[in-house]
Amino acid sequence: MAEQDLFTTRMRAATRKIHNLSDTLVNAKFAISLRDEEVWGKGLFVFYHVFAYLEDARARLDLPEFNSLFCNKVLFRQSAFEEDLRHYLGEDFQSLPKSPALENYLQHLRDLERDSPALLMAYVYHLYLGLLSGGQILSKKRKMFGDKNNSTNEYKDKVTDFTGSDIAQIKNDFKAAMNKIAESMSAEEQDAFIEESNRVFLMNNLIVNSVEGQNKVLYNLMMKTTAVILAGVAVYFAYKMK
Repeated sequence: MAEQDLFTTRMRAATRKIHNLSDTLVNAKFAISLRDEEVWGKGLFVFYHVFAYLEDARARLDLPEFNSLFCNKVLFRQSAFEEDLRHYLGEDFQSLPKSPALENYLQHLRDLERDSPALLMAYVYHLYLGLLSGGQILSKKRKMFGDKNNSTNEYKDKVTDFTGSDIAQIKNDFKAAMNKIAESMSAEEQDAFIEESNRVFLMNNLIVNSVEGQNKVLYNLMMKTTAVILAGVAVYFAYKMK
């Protein structure tokens, strides 16, 4: 089958607009604020609950299609999230309150599990593919923007660590599993899956926006940048007045 005829290709085209918006949000707001370890931890916290729910739902449902989507054992990330969260937020991270956006997200997943469990695979596909792709980019950006005075450069994040794995091959296998599943869907089921895929990115954007501390980090960064610019202007005028 030609690539343009694959379900994953069709899905990528149908979600391009909201996907690009999501990428812009993360790059413009979240990525820069990842220099703060607490904000990074809170970002992991909101996505941890979604990933953990999906992995637990897979075990509860035990559907052949759902199981086949987890085509490689390295895709299971729940324990990696938990290790990172213990490092950044402490041993009692599970007791931290969830934002309304996260509560709404999880309730939506519960509703899908009850009424349309196959649509949970839309979340598995986009979130895990995002971790394999965007997660690696965020990890690199975090090192780039990271505060050299904290432990960011000493601790190696587990959730974005796929050392020893061929990520390109895993992504290919993951997409192949999704396309195989789509072959058994009716046209109406495929349309519903794509509609839910757009909702995935929308709900991801909502929980990214709910992460506390981002605005504070951006404000502090802006103030520091402004101070540097003003200092440069002052030096320039002092030089010109001599």
